[in-house]
Amino acid sequence: MIIRKGVENEAGILLFASNIAENHEDYNAAGLDILYAAEEKHFWFLTRKQRIINVFQQYVQTHESVLEIGAGTGNVARALQKAGYDVSVGEMHLSGLYYAKSYGIKNCYQFDLFEPPFSEHFDVIGLFDVLEHLQEDVLAMQRVQSMLKPKGRVVLTVPAHQWLWNRDDAIAAHKRRYTLRSLKVVMEKAGFEILHGHYFFVSILPLLLLRRILNADNRSQVEEKEHHQEININPLINRILLKMSLLENRFASWMPNLAGGSIILIAKKKP
Repeated sequence: MIIRKGVENEAGILLFASNIAENHEDYNAAGLDILYAAEEKHFWFLTRKQRIINVFQQYVQTHESVLEIGAGTGNVARALQKAGYDVSVGEMHLSGLYYAKSYGIKNCYQFDLFEPPFSEHFDVIGLFDVLEHLQEDVLAMQRVQSMLKPKGRVVLTVPAHQWLWNRDDAIAAHKRRYTLRSLKVVMEKAGFEILHGHYFFVSILPLLLLRRILNADNRSQVEEKEHHQEININPLINRILLKMSLLENRFASWMPNLAGGSIILIAKKKP
């Protein structure tokens, strides 16, 4: 149920925290325009999106209510909607929700995760590369837990391994990268039972290590211009990496679960 009153704006977006600034320490909204330009062509976004849909098709029924928190432009939510799921989106940044509306997502909510407007309202909640932005990750997942119905589930992705930390993490205002073990600890502290957890982007680990070396974080303060850098990749390299990573997705259950560039995890709310 909705436990706080919101205000609907002219675009049909329900506002619960209209006082939140577009740019803040956890995320710079300039990144949303860059995401919008890259999400339908860059191998990383396309591969992650397919992996998320695969997990949904394994664990989530299409009649269940789904909320994606930190939805960005709504690109993943649109893909889930096309796959037959009933998806709503939640996001702090209005600019992202306008993109989501343009994708045809009906229910768009602007709110602060740490002050959730819902209680036991959704069957499934997704957070895709969101948790690493939040300083208080256990508290964040406790808030997510409160919005889930009994036996509700959460699906999330996060970047993996602190030894892969690079300048892009700093620009994106990441607080940390996770191991599967450290992520499970967070989830269990927040009141979840782990159903499935797996590393992915295993096939490109050597390239991620190379990026760690060539694009090391020099620990200097991130400049405003860095938030506006486009996500560029050579088209041929992009096609090759897309084929590699999609092939990995196809054989995910046979891949080693020791390391990877990212983690996908699904967990169930404990009674």
